[in-house]
Amino acid sequence: MKDYNISYNKNCPCTQKQCPIRGNCVLCIQNHLEHKRHIPECIQNLLRKDVENLSKMMELKTEDQRPNEEFWEKIDLESLVKSSLEKHKK
Repeated sequence: MKDYNISYNKNCPCTQKQCPIRGNCVLCIQNHLEHKRHIPECIQNLLRKDVENLSKMMELKTEDQRPNEEFWEKIDLESLVKSSLEKHKK
């Protein structure tokens, strides 16, 4: 984890060790809001049980779709950090 002088959580519960903005809550939430792929892991843990129960009642599936190692190998980590920092400054 790297401190970008914005927000730093040295006890970040995220399991995505390769993520260059892991532990930087502001950049992380901002990134997740922009991409709309999934909710950050730290919030998933708070919601998981309720969402699973709702999903069962609605006959939907709940699948773990967190990024895997293959995802992190393909993504440009430096670009992710740069774009997150630029958006934060706006």
